[in-house]
Amino acid sequence: MQARILLALLPLLALLPGAAGAAPTIGYVDMQQVFEQSKLGKQIQEQLRKDFEPKGKELGEQEQSIRQDQQAMERDAPLMSKDQVAKKEAEIKKRIEAYQKEATVLQQQLMKVQQEKGREVLAPAQKAVAAVAKEKKIGAVLERSMAGLLYMDEALNLTPDIIKRLDANTK
Repeated sequence: MQARILLALLPLLALLPGAAGAAPTIGYVDMQQVFEQSKLGKQIQEQLRKDFEPKGKELGEQEQSIRQDQQAMERDAPLMSKDQVAKKEAEIKKRIEAYQKEATVLQQQLMKVQQEKGREVLAPAQKAVAAVAKEKKIGAVLERSMAGLLYMDEALNLTPDIIKRLDANTK
């Protein structure tokens, strides 16, 4: 009996305003994509590259030099005395430790600056999200990478609109 009543009422629900054909009230944004593809995000990434790439290259060269010295020592070890081998190993170990310390410091600096610069994108992006959400009459906007979000229809993706809005406000 109840099933018949529900079946009879189902077509009526489709006629109610807002029940059927209503625009989605939830959307999502991929903030990583906003950071990577927006003009402001690209400007910040380029600045980070300019600031940190020279030091990264220098560390890369140090690493290569250490590897070459290790290979040379392994190749020449049979021809060297035990004291010479021990001295060379200690020298290489000392260089590796200095390299690792320097690389760790650089990595920490980079992460700190990335977080700071990320905030420079986040504030204008949040304004763009709010503007697009109001424009599209979206009631809630989620971040795509949110833990627990397993599926979201691509039609709800506001990311391209957010990037356009953010780019329109970026020099």
